[in-house]
Amino acid sequence: MKKKVLSAFVMATVAISAFAQGYAGTTFNDRIGHGQDSIDVINNFSLYREEFKNKNYEEAYNSWKVVMDKAPLAQIRIYQDGDIICQELLKKETDAAKKQEIFNTLMNMHDTRIKLLDDLNSFATKLTTTTKGNILCRKAYDYYYYNPKPNYEEAYKLFKDGIDDLGENVEAYILYGFIQCSYNRFQNKKDDQTREDFINDYMNTNDICERLLDEAKQYPAEVIPANPESEDSTEWEERVVLSPEAEKIIKNYQPTQDLCNDLFVKSGAADCDALTKIYEGKVEGAKQDLAQLNTILKILQNFECDKSDLYYKAADYAYELNKTPNAALGKAAKLLKAGDTDGAMKYLQEAIELETDATKKGKTAFSIAQILYSKGNISGCRQYCNTALRYIPSMGRAYLMIANCIVRSAPAASQNTDAMLTRSYYYCLATDKCLKAMAVDPSCAGRANSQIANYRNGYYPKSEAFFKGLKAGQSVTVMGETTTLRLR
Repeated sequence: MKKKVLSAFVMATVAISAFAQGYAGTTFNDRIGHGQDSIDVINNFSLYREEFKNKNYEEAYNSWKVVMDKAPLAQIRIYQDGDIICQELLKKETDAAKKQEIFNTLMNMHDTRIKLLDDLNSFATKLTTTTKGNILCRKAYDYYYYNPKPNYEEAYKLFKDGIDDLGENVEAYILYGFIQCSYNRFQNKKDDQTREDFINDYMNTNDICERLLDEAKQYPAEVIPANPESEDSTEWEERVVLSPEAEKIIKNYQPTQDLCNDLFVKSGAADCDALTKIYEGKVEGAKQDLAQLNTILKILQNFECDKSDLYYKAADYAYELNKTPNAALGKAAKLLKAGDTDGAMKYLQEAIELETDATKKGKTAFSIAQILYSKGNISGCRQYCNTALRYIPSMGRAYLMIANCIVRSAPAASQNTDAMLTRSYYYCLATDKCLKAMAVDPSCAGRANSQIANYRNGYYPKSEAFFKGLKAGQSVTVMGETTTLRLR
């Protein structure tokens, strides 16, 4: 008997020490109660933690539940562990009644955390401090993915409440779940309201992903110089290595943005006929409301419905009220549809002049560059790409467009070795632009590498370079710029 008491005392002492370290604002006794309850909490905490570490979630569940029920302020960890325990059990449980019971426990855990949020935050560390919005988002995610009888409306409301509370600081996995939920809600009802909600959710989710992916550009990539003497051919050219911070952002948010775009295309929500049905009456009702007209124009632009009569009508109304950038873009789109590219570019240029936001100026300048490229005006295209870069220095796709312009400017292919050498300089310079694109915009690495792979065919042959006394890595000049000689 004495041994059992001593054992319990030792366990209690160890657990008390573990509980107390690193927390402030509340005492240990405040968090786990007194008397037999505190002994029960200590013993069950030790038991569940041991099973949890070994991933024996079924064995951990009952002991964790005792701690959760008797001492919900014991540690922040019990909520983090509880989420994992319940999720793992719900993935495997086949008994409907038991599954529902575990799910209810999971939902109650989130509700308890919200109810006790201020108390929990009073002793939380910087890393474990949280917000109501964050908990609501986690609850929404668990409700959507683990509910045996999911209700899309309830899940959608939870997601919306949580995301509205968080603002723009939403984790990628939450956005991933939210856009799937909004998509399924729309597919389930297929009415105008869920369609409009899904369109707005798509735009907001895409904007958040875009903003965070843009933030990745703030972390400079490492440019590893070429080593032409290396036996490893992969080291013959410069390489761009993303920073850990940028890589983490891209790894999390790029798949979410890709899913967002895939679901939107799959949904059919952006069908112009459907959008016309939703917004036609709103355009007429807002013909004197410039703010509303600009909102509608933005939606129609984003979903490639900028060649519809409704879009042109909204643009005309907006332009009559005030010459705004959106209205000018609408006028340009109308002329492009009619084949009047010169007239369209006049309005695009006007949109740049009217716009105050540098990012939007840059995007419009790039639109002009694309038009000029399609018309074969390569020098004009390069000029507007550089204009776009003046407004958005991190616009990787502008550098990629310049790379294509350089290649299209190269002399015609020839069997003459001197002509071949000169032509190869253009491909080397184009490669520089692709590397620059990756350095300023990590998200375009895939396309940049693809272009570089194509350009390698235009490099001068190593076998011929030997006879001319040339080596990879030498500096050469082409189109008024210095580049590095690359060989194949």
